[in-house]
Amino acid sequence: MKINLRANVNGIELDVMGFPAVIDGLVLEKEEHEDGFTLSLLANRDADVSMEVSFQDNTSRFFVPSVLYDGNPDGEGLFPTSKRSPYWTFEETRMPLPGIIGTETEEGWRFIYLDECSDGKALFSSGWDAAGIKFLMPPHETPWSYRGKKKLIKTAKPEPVMLKKGEKIERRFFIKEERGKLYDAYRDLIKSISEEEKLRQGWDEYKALKLARLLNMVIPMEDDTASLIMGEGNGAVDDVYKFTAGSFLVKSIEAATAFMRTSDTVLSRVQTTLNSTLKRIGASSIEEIAKKIGEFFLKCETNKGFYQDSVDLISGERGGYLGISEHPEFRYLMNARCTGEAMKAFIDLYDETVYKPFLELPKRIASFYIKHQLDTGSFGRWWDKDGNAIDSKGTNGAYIAVMLLRLIPYLDNKEEAVSALKKAIKYYTELALSDEFHGDTLDADSTDKEAGVAILSLLLTAAEKGYRDERVMQGANEAASFILTWIWQKQSYLPPSSPLGKMGFSTKGMSSVSAAHHHLDFYGMLIAYLYLRLWRLTGEVFWKAQAVMLMNTCLSLIGTEENGYLGRDRSAEGWQPEQINHTSWDYFSDESKMNGYAGIDIAWVNVLGYSSLLSIEEEFPEIFLR
Repeated sequence: MKINLRANVNGIELDVMGFPAVIDGLVLEKEEHEDGFTLSLLANRDADVSMEVSFQDNTSRFFVPSVLYDGNPDGEGLFPTSKRSPYWTFEETRMPLPGIIGTETEEGWRFIYLDECSDGKALFSSGWDAAGIKFLMPPHETPWSYRGKKKLIKTAKPEPVMLKKGEKIERRFFIKEERGKLYDAYRDLIKSISEEEKLRQGWDEYKALKLARLLNMVIPMEDDTASLIMGEGNGAVDDVYKFTAGSFLVKSIEAATAFMRTSDTVLSRVQTTLNSTLKRIGASSIEEIAKKIGEFFLKCETNKGFYQDSVDLISGERGGYLGISEHPEFRYLMNARCTGEAMKAFIDLYDETVYKPFLELPKRIASFYIKHQLDTGSFGRWWDKDGNAIDSKGTNGAYIAVMLLRLIPYLDNKEEAVSALKKAIKYYTELALSDEFHGDTLDADSTDKEAGVAILSLLLTAAEKGYRDERVMQGANEAASFILTWIWQKQSYLPPSSPLGKMGFSTKGMSSVSAAHHHLDFYGMLIAYLYLRLWRLTGEVFWKAQAVMLMNTCLSLIGTEENGYLGRDRSAEGWQPEQINHTSWDYFSDESKMNGYAGIDIAWVNVLGYSSLLSIEEEFPEIFLR
C-alpha cells in the first residue's frame, strides 16, 4: 500500500518523499513501526500548517464503525449516506478508535487508525476519495458535516493550524490487517489491542442513586395508578419529554419490576426519597408503587391484543410510540419493539406480584402476534389493529420472540406458540448472519446499535431456554461483534475547556447510538449483562472483559451533591445524561453544546442501568469479588 504525505506551509503545497523532511522552517519526521508509523512535526519558526496523509487503496468497500455501514442506504434522515455522496471525510472524534477506516482486502479487512490525541492542534479527519484513504489536519469534513438530527451542512475548508516556534505535534498511525468477515475481523482487532480492567467499586452507591432518581420520576395518574415521567428539567426542549410509556424511552413497567427486586438494604439508603414518593403517589410501600404502575399500563390495550403504551401527558392521547421519529405517520399504530418490551416486563412483574392481569395481558398480545406472524417468521415492526403489517423491516419483532420465550412456560397449550417461536428464532438468526442490523431505534430509522442488542438478547435467551444450536450461537456471536463496533475503546479528544474536559471524562467504555445519532449514551449496563451471558455460554473471556469496561464507565457522570448534581438541584440526584456530545453533533443541532457537553434527563437511562445491574448481581455475583 503506497503512502503519500503532503504538507502545506503558508499556502504552498509540497509532496514529501523522504524523511526527515525540512520544509521552510518545519521538520517532518517519520518513525517506522511493525504496525504503522509515527509522524512528528517540529516548527523552527512560527508557521501556519496543514497536512494530508494519503493511503492508495483500490477497494470499493469502506467501513467506519459507529458512522457508516455499507453506505447507510436505509432510512429517511439527514445522516451521511452513499445516496448523497460516494466519498466522505469525518472528524476523528466520531469513531470508537480515533479516525478508524476499514477497507476490504482479498483475505479480510485492513484497518487504519490513530492513537489517542492529547493536543487539539494535532487532530485529523479521515475519509476517502477515488484514490483511497486520506487523513487531513486540521480536520475537514466533506462533502457535508453531520451536526444534528436534522442538520447536514456544507463546511468551508478550515484555516491552517498555527504552530509557534519550538512547538511540536506528533501522531501515530496504526495499520492492521485481520482475516475474515467484517465484524469478525473488527472483533479480532479489538481483541489485539484491548486491556483487561478490574471492576471498579461503588455499586451500592450507584444503586441508591439510580433508585432515588427513579422514585423522583414517579408521577400519579388517573384512577389511583402511577407511571414514570419520560424526562424533566431539560430546558427549552422539555416539551419533547412530556409523555410516559411502558417501554422504550421511559420503561415504566421495567422500573416497576426493578422496584419489586430492590433489597431492604438499598431502600434504607433512599428512605427520605421513598417516603416522599409514597406520599405523592398515595402508596404504603414500594411494592404498591410497582403495582400501581402496572395497573396504569394495563389500560393501554386499546383493542383486544392491540397495545399502545405511549401516553401524551398533556393531551392524553395514546400511541405505539409518540416520540420524535423519522416516520411520525406510524405513531398511532402498534410497534413490535415497544409491545415486546412492555409484555416481557409485565411477565417479570407477574413473577414478582402473582397478580393475574399482569400475565393475562401478555397472553392476549402474544395471540395477536402469533396469528399474524409473517411467512418469513418475522413479527414485523408496525401493525394496525386489523393485523396488517404496515412496515415489517428491521429487528423490532425480535422483542416479541423474547416475550414468547418468557411466556411459553405459563401457557396450557404451548404448541402454537412454540412453533411461532422456532420460526422467529430462525428468521432473526439469519438476519444476524446476513448482517442486517437495521431500524430498531424508533427515532432513528437507520443502522443502529440497538438492532444488534435486540437480536443478541433473543438468541442468548433462546440458547438459555433450550433452543441452542450452532446457527443460533453463530448469530449471537455476530450480533455481539456488531455491537462491539459501537463501543468506544479509547479516549476521544475533548477540549480541555469544555465541561466534560474539565471533569476529566473519558469516552472509553461508552457506546454510540446509531448512524443517525452521533452522541454517546449509557446503554453499557445492558450490553454488559448480555456480554456476561455470552461469556457464560461460550467461555470467551473477551466478552467478560468488555462487560467490565462498560460497567466501569457507567459509574461516570451521575449527579451527586459532590458534583453539584451536574448543574441541577437536589431533586435530580442520581440523574445521568442521556446524550454525551463528544464530537461536532447535538441532537437538537445546538452548536454551543457540541464537543464536550452532556445533557438530557430521560427515564430509560436510570431504568436500564438499575435493572441491568440487579440482573448482573443476581446471575454473576462472582465478578464483584475482589
